[in-house]
Amino acid sequence: MGRFITLILISIAVITGFFMYRVNDVGYLTAGIGEYSFKTTLLVAGAALLTGAFILLLLIKFLLLLHKIVQYFGAQRKTRLLEKARLSLSQGLIELAEGRFPEAEKLLLKQVKYNDNALLAYLSAARAAQQQGEHERRDDYLRKAHKITPTAEIAIGLTKAELQLAHEQYEQALANLTHLYEVSPKHAYVIRLLLKTYRRLSDWNNIHALLNDVKHLHIMSDDKILKIELESWHGLLSELAQKNDLALLTRGWDKLPSRLKVHTDLVRHYSTLLLDLDAQAQAEQVLRQHLSSHWSEPCIVLYSRLNVAIDNYQLEQVETWLQSHQHNAYLLLALGKLCLNNKLWGKARHYLEASLSTNALPETYLKLAQLLEQHMDEAKLSETYYRKGLECLAGEHHHDAVTPSAISEDNNARPSLKIVQSEKL
Repeated sequence: MGRFITLILISIAVITGFFMYRVNDVGYLTAGIGEYSFKTTLLVAGAALLTGAFILLLLIKFLLLLHKIVQYFGAQRKTRLLEKARLSLSQGLIELAEGRFPEAEKLLLKQVKYNDNALLAYLSAARAAQQQGEHERRDDYLRKAHKITPTAEIAIGLTKAELQLAHEQYEQALANLTHLYEVSPKHAYVIRLLLKTYRRLSDWNNIHALLNDVKHLHIMSDDKILKIELESWHGLLSELAQKNDLALLTRGWDKLPSRLKVHTDLVRHYSTLLLDLDAQAQAEQVLRQHLSSHWSEPCIVLYSRLNVAIDNYQLEQVETWLQSHQHNAYLLLALGKLCLNNKLWGKARHYLEASLSTNALPETYLKLAQLLEQHMDEAKLSETYYRKGLECLAGEHHHDAVTPSAISEDNNARPSLKIVQSEKL
């Protein structure tokens, strides 16, 4: 640009001088300021203008050179500061990984304004502050991170949610994650953290709604989804049972998908809740239907706790289980109790004695003793079973099995403590 201006000025001077030479007139230039005036020839004025322009160009060149020098040293300083910031970030991350959180926080924030990865520095500093219990400083760093990189709202929000969950700030995490879910409803990690938060807050209804997104986006395995479903229904049924409303609990169970009603843990939990509400008949029906197609030891143990009467057809259904489980003490106890409630005294005695010969349980001793005393007029043998039941309940166990014949033979003598080791119900 400077060369172009110089060329124009020279051209103008040459052309002007040429015309002045042709007309033989050098011309004059007069200039005045107030009472002062100045007169000179055009040739001198032109030379002065050229000289001034040349000086001006030199001055511009000098200023440009000075600017480049300042830029060079500024760039060198910026490079040094940037390198220091990078080194501080690297060392800060190492300190953070090694658990030296105060040192990490200081290093991460050192020269952070010159750091080309200030977002990472602030997020890491927030984690360091969190580990020191400084929640206000943590939130301040996160705000600064959002200020310098507003487009990283999801990353910053997820970091904040992770830290809140780590320190059991579930309500704050929920508010944060709900906002992120509105911003990005298909973000897999947002959904996972939101689901985790709902589980921590026992918000079972929202879990059911969110699981639809989880299934649609395929962000969890089927086994994991099933585990969460069972957990949520388990919790929801417990909440309904706490209201002491049997009808409400039953409606809750009816809402379960059929594929979940076959899971033993859920059936056992629901049956336990029914027992707590004194709905033994309903619990018996649920357990009997489940055990008929899905045998489960925990469920048969629970079934043996029931004290209900059922009709002969239902009793025959239960007796069919003996084909595969004839030595199960809990099944034999349950059959004995069902026969007692149906006033089938002989059959009840048979099942209870068979249960004792398999595994001596305190309740079996009690039921058999009551049967012998109240309905079979065998008071002495009844007393023996009462005593054996107390000994069993007190924990005086022995590995030798107790049989009714052994007790009858030794009825006149003080019974020994040879009983089967009981199991906890």
